[in-house]
Amino acid sequence: MSKDLEQQISILRKSRWVNLSGLIDCVTKSLSKPTCQSIQLLGNGSYNTVYKLVFADDTEIAASVSVHDDEDFNPQAKLSEIATMQFVRASGLYPDILVPQVHAWDVTFSNPVCAPYVLMDIVHGRKLDNLKNDDNNLRGLDSMSEVQQLTATKTLAKLQSALSAPVSFDKIGSITLNDEGSFIVGPLFSITQQNLGGPYQSLTDLWRARLENEILHAMREWTGLETDQLSQSLSEPKCTPQKFSELFQLLSSLTPHFVPPSSYLPLVLHHPDLALRNVFFDLTDNTKIVGLIDWGGAQILPLILTAKFPDDLNSTGEDPCERQGIPDEGWNTVPHDWTSFGDTSKWPKVFRGVNDEVDLTIRGSAMIRRYYLRQHFGACFAQENHERYGDYDIGRALLFTHAPYYLKFHEIITGGWIAWVDHAEWIRETYWRLKAVKQGTRDHALIVGPNVYRSSMEKSVIDLSIFEEQFSKDEQDGEEEEETGE
Repeated sequence: MSKDLEQQISILRKSRWVNLSGLIDCVTKSLSKPTCQSIQLLGNGSYNTVYKLVFADDTEIAASVSVHDDEDFNPQAKLSEIATMQFVRASGLYPDILVPQVHAWDVTFSNPVCAPYVLMDIVHGRKLDNLKNDDNNLRGLDSMSEVQQLTATKTLAKLQSALSAPVSFDKIGSITLNDEGSFIVGPLFSITQQNLGGPYQSLTDLWRARLENEILHAMREWTGLETDQLSQSLSEPKCTPQKFSELFQLLSSLTPHFVPPSSYLPLVLHHPDLALRNVFFDLTDNTKIVGLIDWGGAQILPLILTAKFPDDLNSTGEDPCERQGIPDEGWNTVPHDWTSFGDTSKWPKVFRGVNDEVDLTIRGSAMIRRYYLRQHFGACFAQENHERYGDYDIGRALLFTHAPYYLKFHEIITGGWIAWVDHAEWIRETYWRLKAVKQGTRDHALIVGPNVYRSSMEKSVIDLSIFEEQFSKDEQDGEEEEETGE
């Protein structure tokens, strides 16, 4: 190995256990490459670090190396990611979606790299997520002019439509290869490599199984506690067995009502991280996509659960700040709608330095623009589906308008008991509102509602447990004061 190559390796970012010299050896031998001339960082994310290797014959290879250690890495999830990329290339369903060819992989920690890796072609193109507007300090989509934003949004909507081709699979889960090398649907893997079980025959099967999984967790982990406090770390929300049971019963009762109408149930391929950072555009044409990467956590899901906006169009209730009277419900899959500022005199003051106040309305205006861009995205998606698939279904034409409550419910169910507690008020409020309006309505009626709940229904029951809850809170506050010596 040349001294130049050794020098390059010494300064590259990597996990402490990764052997980059071993990576070069693996690529050279497994792909029969000549001498490696250079190695450089191509990109890094939450799950992988990607390196570009250039060889003496001027060929290039991208090597994606997992950043997880052997305790957190899920080899089956990685194999599913590889199989999905192969399926997209081989199935013929996605002629407009260009995915790099995978040449070799090893999902163990016993190879010369000392970490799982995947070797694939490099995608050459332009990424728009790193654009910056120096006048307002905005980046990516937010940094573009309004006309450029419309163009980029329409291009992403066309990509989303291309992913929405119905598949021949009949189960919910993630793609994998069987022993014969055929594509099948196996267990459902999340973007964090969590195995959610399955495959499942229906949404009801999936949701019931996840609820049952939380009961199993309770019986295995919470049957020897000294107190009724279930959270075992500061990162877990406070919860009691009684609250857990209440939320379990509410979710169980809501499950049959959240089965969408049949027109929203065709199974399609879902890319869970559709965003400009994973999309490569033609060097001279921002309407032409030349590559889509980062397929980890891809799933086969009913169409309505794939109606998640690209990350560049999302917004939260705390960015740039929370507004009075408009709660931030904290969803991962559904944006918080910014449509107006409210009283900016009540916004917090933020400073970059002494006497250098940040104008939060610049960021606020960007969030409001994202709201209108989401409307454009939904309309462009419907138009593209009409032209691409001849889809005349008037309900599916409003897919992104109709999907939020199903996405919220699915996020809660698959997020486990911690997600239940985080969204306890939404669960309760949804139950009581449905109870009020569902009397006499037909099964599987479409469920829509406000972006956030700003008010609470007056419940038709008198809950006398409020006194026990207050007593328990006072008792817990007293214990905390004793511990702090106050």
